[in-house]
Amino acid sequence: MKEIQITRGFLKKPFSSAIILLSIVVLVEAVGWSVASPAKLEKVRKAGGAIFYLGILIRDLFIPELCTLLITIAIINVYHRFSHIHVVQNNWRAISRYELRCLPVLALAFWGFNPFTQTVRYFLEYFPEYSWSRYWNGYILYTYTWSTYFKYLVPVILIGYIAINTSLLLDYLKQRREAQETAEAEAAEASQKVLALSETFSPQPIATTSSPYLSYLKGKNALGEIDFPVNEVYYFTVEDRFYYAESLKERYMVSKTLNELDTELDPTQFFRIKRDYIVNRQAVLHYSYWENGKYIVTLNTPDHHKIIVPRVRMHEFREWLQGRDATGKPEPANLL
Repeated sequence: MKEIQITRGFLKKPFSSAIILLSIVVLVEAVGWSVASPAKLEKVRKAGGAIFYLGILIRDLFIPELCTLLITIAIINVYHRFSHIHVVQNNWRAISRYELRCLPVLALAFWGFNPFTQTVRYFLEYFPEYSWSRYWNGYILYTYTWSTYFKYLVPVILIGYIAINTSLLLDYLKQRREAQETAEAEAAEASQKVLALSETFSPQPIATTSSPYLSYLKGKNALGEIDFPVNEVYYFTVEDRFYYAESLKERYMVSKTLNELDTELDPTQFFRIKRDYIVNRQAVLHYSYWENGKYIVTLNTPDHHKIIVPRVRMHEFREWLQGRDATGKPEPANLL
């Protein structure tokens, strides 16, 4: 993938900001308790207990700084939109240039979020006794200082880049998954055209010479037991611990397990496509990409029976359809 489309899906979700901030608050508190537990215990004691300490933490830190984070991310989104940043080349140099372009925005974000953050903090800390002079002098004019600016600078840049890089990574992973699924779907369609599988189930004739593989199998139907030719079987499967052969004429219950059949059937004619299915080459009608790396294989039964197959089995299955034996050597196959 040569380039990454910047959709900012992560940045456009306010809940994402809350997750980032909560993670940072938890991390900071964990570090604080590990390196300065006596001081933390003293704060808890002064607050009146753990519940009151947690309340103060939410009131004085989490809620006001959540406002900081939301406004900062909103500024980042506006900057992307007005600067028309919609794509970045998928290499380290281009990504580094993209992130450097965002640095001035993060450095100047303080002048945008500070009055909102401090207003929220004032209303929470002094509820319900409000004073205009206290608010204006202590929470607006006083906070527009270089000391307050530099106090916020590093955390805002850190949090901003966490959000930007998380969003970029999620965009990359989503687009890579979509590209992979598209490529697999196109490969499946191309293979279909090359294989040109028949739409008519044509059982292979039973070999007249001696063969180490099964030609007939004993099964049960509604009338009793019968020996039927395995070349007329669309597929073998297991249901509720009973094993069945779905054949050209009807369904038979068989006594052999799929593991036994897998070793006794002709491997050029039958394939263990998944744990609970063995299919006849002549019964395969077509297959197509489905979703999440899975395929649907359609058999030429009267109801066009479908089997969902994981990606890990499809490569070997495609080679088998093209006439390769277990050793990988090409074998002639009557696919038409």
